[in-house]
Amino acid sequence: MTIPKKASLFAMLIMIMLVAAACGDKADNTAETEETTPTETTTGTDSEPATTEETENTEPASEEPKETDNSQDVELGTTEKGSYTNDYFGVSLKFPEAWEFQDAAGMNELTSASSEAIAGDDETKKKQIELSQTKTLNLLMASKYPLDGGQVGPSAMAIAEKVSLLQGIRTGKDYLEATKKFMVDSQFPYDYKEMTTETIGGKEMDLMQITMDPGDGSTVTQDYYSTIIEGYAFNFIFTYVDDKTKAEIDTIKKSVQFK
Repeated sequence: MTIPKKASLFAMLIMIMLVAAACGDKADNTAETEETTPTETTTGTDSEPATTEETENTEPASEEPKETDNSQDVELGTTEKGSYTNDYFGVSLKFPEAWEFQDAAGMNELTSASSEAIAGDDETKKKQIELSQTKTLNLLMASKYPLDGGQVGPSAMAIAEKVSLLQGIRTGKDYLEATKKFMVDSQFPYDYKEMTTETIGGKEMDLMQITMDPGDGSTVTQDYYSTIIEGYAFNFIFTYVDDKTKAEIDTIKKSVQFK
């Protein structure tokens, strides 16, 4: 089926932009809270108590560099013709060798191109998307058809976003619920199925399924899988349009292996 190019990109990239933007909003609110607390403490404290607080805060201060160091060790993985592997997240999968794929640089370019279509003139959404992009790792994008060809078909994506307990993100379900809230609040015309769990490659992942009408009477289905790995929300996004393309996606899912 062929649909407008913008709709094609939107269908393929919505998870990258909206999941991250939803959690980016929480991170922004958290940052504002953290800025307020030190200001109040400093204002009402003399020099001696301030020294005590500095001593008490020694351990939290030493923890932050550890998180930064861990982030620096994260790898984007290796995408080759027909396969993807990532030792940091301990995952691998196979996809048809005839499919097209994008590396991280290519995915970054595509998400930047689609962000304007998603945010429109909403400055708040633009800010959320910009914030999210600083924390999001674009790992894999493999699709049966070229993304700029206007044709929607089966595709497989993997992304990861740094999260924290302060955001209220403790499970994959928490992450997906934040995404759904953002979609509903934005009044996107999607139908949502009840969230479930499914084991993929030996790892239990939370699943949110949505469907959308691209405008030609057909239905695009996207399965969003999420789990927390090493402080990151690790996500698969599988897209298909009918039983035949779903069978292709099922084959990819069966190839997934977690260490």
